[in-house]
Amino acid sequence: MINNDTLIVDGMNKVDTGMKMGASLNDIIRGLEISDMFGDDNISVDGITSDSREVRDGFIFAALKGERRDGHIFLQDAINRGAAAVLVERFVPGLSATQIVVPDTREALGRVADVFYGEPSSALSVVGVTGTNGKTTTTYLIESILNHAGLITGVIGTVSYRYGKKNIPALYTTPEAPEIHKLLRDMVDDGVTHCVMEVSSHALAQKRVDGCRFAVGIFTNLTQDHLDFHNTMEDYFASKARLFESLITDDGKTVINIDDPWAKTLIRDLTNPLIGFSIENKDADIVSRKMVLSEEGIEAELSTPIGSMKLSSPLIGEYNLKNIMAAVGTGIALGLDKAVIEEGIRCMESVPGRMECISSPDGFKAIVDFAHTADALERVLKTLRCVSKNRIITVFGCGGDRDRGKRPLMGKVVVRWSDITIITSDNPRGEDPLDIINEIESGIGDVRRYEPGEHVTSRGYMILSNRREAIRRALVMASAGDIVLLAGKGHENYQIIGDKKIPFDDMEELKMEIEKRRRDKPDYTD
Repeated sequence: MINNDTLIVDGMNKVDTGMKMGASLNDIIRGLEISDMFGDDNISVDGITSDSREVRDGFIFAALKGERRDGHIFLQDAINRGAAAVLVERFVPGLSATQIVVPDTREALGRVADVFYGEPSSALSVVGVTGTNGKTTTTYLIESILNHAGLITGVIGTVSYRYGKKNIPALYTTPEAPEIHKLLRDMVDDGVTHCVMEVSSHALAQKRVDGCRFAVGIFTNLTQDHLDFHNTMEDYFASKARLFESLITDDGKTVINIDDPWAKTLIRDLTNPLIGFSIENKDADIVSRKMVLSEEGIEAELSTPIGSMKLSSPLIGEYNLKNIMAAVGTGIALGLDKAVIEEGIRCMESVPGRMECISSPDGFKAIVDFAHTADALERVLKTLRCVSKNRIITVFGCGGDRDRGKRPLMGKVVVRWSDITIITSDNPRGEDPLDIINEIESGIGDVRRYEPGEHVTSRGYMILSNRREAIRRALVMASAGDIVLLAGKGHENYQIIGDKKIPFDDMEELKMEIEKRRRDKPDYTD
């Protein structure tokens, strides 16, 4: 038994392959700051988890303090399921498993998982993308560039975790530490050389990526979101900044959107080399010298540290040019050839749920996009306004049990840039959808409200809480030259209502309604 007031366990040599089943606990916890240990440290470990339901014989269970529950209450359940050792922040009397008491179980979990799986990020070039908007599109662009360079690439992100022949639907943008390090180990074992990872602010604040070594860190932007979790924009920024302050390797690089107001604060404390990109600042490392934005895509000429690049992309909008510039900066940071970067950008055609478009035989276009903040909605709608031949009809809502402060801001933006707005339900979770809608409506101001069955004659909005009915109503109103935007859910194929996930996919709803419109006359027209 070890029972000291404070001790630091000695470091260990780098492990080249993942720990084998039955690895020694003493080996796995080397390098941890340990306040106390109660029990036998010379035991075998067969797995690591922070979910007591996943515990099997020989596992380490980490008791994490969550937003709603403290994992310490599940210690006995984990032991009943076979946990051989538990990571805790306080000694709990009466437990039969070895207790490793640490100052911060989240930080310890990341480091323990890293060692257990053989420090897999050391065998990869890991690229981390963080920011409020643009993370997913940027990772797809980088993935395309890396693939065109002949590199074997893995991705951990909002849409999926994918490498080799595996494509796993993502439960979280950035999973918990054991899942991350296991994914990285599986990638290494599968021959992957580069991993592109979306790094959420929640993951950084909760230290899910601790133990990861990032070769490149990318900052896209910072606008209001997740203040239900972070409380203030300063706290939100501090979480994002952790990627650059403590997780990039000594020889790693940073790629930063210097047009963003928060960039100056981020850059001030950087120690790694910086590649700054900008549309506005002509002295940036990567800057747009010429650009043509149209409904067909983007044509741009960039000035870069490795020479002028001519880029062509089917993506639309200035904000996507920013995502492209972030991907170009990453290619440069990784030492890739200019022609490879250009080809990788050209060949990335679309991203699931990001400005995904379907055309109606009646001559209007319907678009599905993940935009779920005021800033993201404004960017999308301003882009569509530039290419629209007629009206913009927007269907959107706000997620429940999330940042309530952004709801009126989103309502204000959507009504400003849309001709017709239909406010509906998103993922209400534990809230009443009508309560969410009322908060959205509070930001709209003096704009005409129509009833759902009313004939729409001018700019205005209506409320239809049933999302399927809202989509149908938007398509019934649409005519040649219009654009119908379904915002907020993007690639998601479900709605979260209460504690249940109900199958629901905006794109599939669109396809079914457009096909029905093709077959039948609508019940009413505008």
